[in-house]
This record gives sequence, C-alpha cells and structure tokens, in this order.
Amino acid sequence: MVENIYQMYVANGNKAGFWVKRDSWSSQTALITSIDGMSEGQLNGVAPYFGNLKVKGLMNGVGREIEISCPGTFGYTKIR
Repeated sequence: MVENIYQMYVANGNKAGFWVKRDSWSSQTALITSIDGMSEGQLNGVAPYFGNLKVKGLMNGVGREIEISCPGTFGYTKIR
C-alpha cells in the first residue's frame, strides 16, 4: 500500500520513530521524529494530508532535526 508520511505515522500507532526513504534520495534515509511537534498522539486535520503539518526527522538517524520536505507526497517508503 502506498502511503504518505502522515499515513505511515497513523499506521505506526500514531507514533513517530519510523524510518523512511524518498524515491529521489540516493542512499539516504530519515528517522521521523515528530509531526506538528508531537512524537505521539492523534494528528489534527483530515486524512490523508492532515493540513500539511510540519514533519521533522534525522537524516540517516544522526545530527540535528531537519524539516522533511513534501511529507504529503507518495514518494516515500517506510523501511523500518
């Protein structure tokens, strides 16, 4: 099933902490750490885009949090 990052969060029990890869990224991955400032809890808004809330993550699981671009696209794959 193809999902965007918001849908992956919901499918993950309304929790961050999962890894994604974007089709346009060569070998990078990102650990999703929060959506709309929350690491867990129900998202505000209407599925599947939830008002395009800000998504933060760690590229390759390290460093400082960055904003993940275009989280509502279906170009991401959950990998873990």
